[in-house]
Amino acid sequence: MIPLLFLAMAVAEPSAAAAAETPAEMDKILQDCDAHKFETTVMAVVDGKPHQSKVKLCGTRGQSDAAWIDTLKDAMAKVKANQKMPQELRDQIASALDVELARLGHGDAMSLIANSSPSITKRPPAPAPGIAALAPRAAADASSASSRPLAQDYGTLPPLPAPKAAVAAAATVSSFLPSLPAPRMTISCSSTENPSALDPCSTLRTDTVLLVEADEQMPAGTSLRFVRRDDPRAEISLAGLRSGQTARILLPSKVCDGVVRSEVNIEVLRKPANAAEQVVDTRGPYDLHC
Repeated sequence: MIPLLFLAMAVAEPSAAAAAETPAEMDKILQDCDAHKFETTVMAVVDGKPHQSKVKLCGTRGQSDAAWIDTLKDAMAKVKANQKMPQELRDQIASALDVELARLGHGDAMSLIANSSPSITKRPPAPAPGIAALAPRAAADASSASSRPLAQDYGTLPPLPAPKAAVAAAATVSSFLPSLPAPRMTISCSSTENPSALDPCSTLRTDTVLLVEADEQMPAGTSLRFVRRDDPRAEISLAGLRSGQTARILLPSKVCDGVVRSEVNIEVLRKPANAAEQVVDTRGPYDLHC
């Protein structure tokens, strides 16, 4: 478990971080985890293999809820400004902090949810006209109706156009068929907490690891695109993946930006040379829990 304030040192200089985490400093940081605590797991790929670390932040003894929220916001600002920490780790920690702030009623995720519901302004009903105001108009309408010819109340319609020639159904259907075949692959899911347990990816979470097993050589320009309710959020390239190989992909942090619960599809893309990109397959939709 790596305390949040020492995470950058642990990534850049493991030996220095171990020396810096003296018992006195650890006691000072982890003063009161019973009252206020933030904890998450981050995932990084080192030498082609996924590695995970726990990030933990505790409040001080007697700290108020408002002061704890300020502590989380300050921690997020420091993580985003820490250039020594890899961008992938910064995104994961900042996203987890934002979700925690949203749970407490603060943060970007909560503001996005609040702003997604348009405000409705009620207008007072228009006053009903009085009987005296209606009587003269009704009498005038009756008088004018009786004085004009009945033919003026009806119009004439133009003749119907001639029927068009039928179009062959085969030509219509063929225009919608993809010109490129979908690459053969198998997608399953595990998690950073339990990498050996596989499931059919019914629910995607921040700690989800997707295992993409190629059943054939992946052509150049092949990629996976994560689309959250028609909004493309991230794209992962699969080019060069050989038949029988498996790629382990941590769910991109941008998929969860700004939401707590949603729905996501995974589109399989192919982009051959000198040709437009095509969606050749779609997996999902999956429930998204951030």
